Amino acid sequence: MAAVPAPLVRLRPAEPRDAPAIAVVAAASPGAAPWSANQYAAAAGGDYEGWIAEEDSRLVGFLFMRVAADEMEILNLAVAPGRRKLGIASRLIDRALARAKSSGAARAFLEVRPSNIAAAALYAKHGFAPASRRACYYSNPVEDALVLSKQLS
Repeated sequence: MAAVPAPLVRLRPAEPRDAPAIAVVAAASPGAAPWSANQYAAAAGGDYEGWIAEEDSRLVGFLFMRVAADEMEILNLAVAPGRRKLGIASRLIDRALARAKSSGAARAFLEVRPSNIAAAALYAKHGFAPASRRACYYSNPVEDALVLSKQLS
């Protein structure tokens, strides 16, 4: 299948009915948080704010975030294999950052595996910088987390 440019991708809020498709994309994305379909459904049902990227009504990416007080955290982000490096993740991040700013957040945070070089580079492109490190944060395999932050205001 030929690559479809990211501008043809539509972003919309996540809904609980999206959970099975989200879980499939997450399972194919080693850097995504290992949530279950039920956890994705709860997240989309109001626990967090989520955004879905769709092509021809097919889910090709997602992002979940939360805003608390004046801080926003990106919790989970993944793009389907074959749809990566087309700007989809950047569009999801831009949407999340805009939403965070409109909610009054002054700073954004996220965690990333140090071994996930592509994700770290993507976040750096969006202005995230290292803030701290969390020892043994990830499992399978055990790895520290780099905490990245970005000033929004």
